[in-house]
Amino acid sequence: MDTGSFQIHHPINSATTLSLEPKSAFNQVTLHVKEIEDVPHLKFLSLPREIRDQVYNLIFHSKTPIYPSKARAGISEFLGLLRVNRQTYAEAIQVFYGSNTFQVRGDPSWMSVDFLFLLIMQRRESFILSPSTFCLARHHLRRLIIPSHGINLKILKHIFSLLKFFPNLEHLRVVFLGAFGVQYMDVVSVCRLLRDRRPLFGNQIRNMELWKRFNYHQAEDISWMVSERPYKVWRAGLEEHEWRSDERDVRIAKVVDAPQMIPE
Repeated sequence: MDTGSFQIHHPINSATTLSLEPKSAFNQVTLHVKEIEDVPHLKFLSLPREIRDQVYNLIFHSKTPIYPSKARAGISEFLGLLRVNRQTYAEAIQVFYGSNTFQVRGDPSWMSVDFLFLLIMQRRESFILSPSTFCLARHHLRRLIIPSHGINLKILKHIFSLLKFFPNLEHLRVVFLGAFGVQYMDVVSVCRLLRDRRPLFGNQIRNMELWKRFNYHQAEDISWMVSERPYKVWRAGLEEHEWRSDERDVRIAKVVDAPQMIPE
């Protein structure tokens, strides 16, 4: 067959010979193109679950806390992966919600519960017929941060009331700002109540942190006030980061880095 710039001869011994012979050239170049056998397709779901989880982790894991917001939301190039079938959806959200740390929205404060409501109400088709089967995401949330800005005591109680819907929550960090009429022992009492009632909901939070912010970048770690037994009443001492209990115990709070990594 004459193509104008080169000629294709009939295959010889399962190879196709291409003769490149431009009209203005004196030399002839011959290429031998061998036929390649079809490679069988590898199905993603046929891979071991450990390998699939590694793929999900590369796609969905974030090194910094995730701050859900409609303003920040975009169309992810990997979004189609969640629409393949129910199995990939279930596996992917397990890695996404289980391996990342999420931070609720603090500004405006009335939107602070939107993220939790979204997970509680997340559903696929047939949810009405079988809600316990298709409400998936809330079962995988492991780590949650409640920020200091915009979260007053009333909203904190509201957020805590929703945590009963997240039976596998293991790590909770509450950062509060001891200003504008916020009584720190009121915050401590609410956190104690949550920790005491948590076993009634099926699972106790393994690691509950309580940080009292004193500037934009730092906070005092007073988590012991939540975990101690029996409970005591604490007051700020005269020395920097000093705390004194009603039983005359003295503790120096550890100063921790608490930058507002996500603008609020």
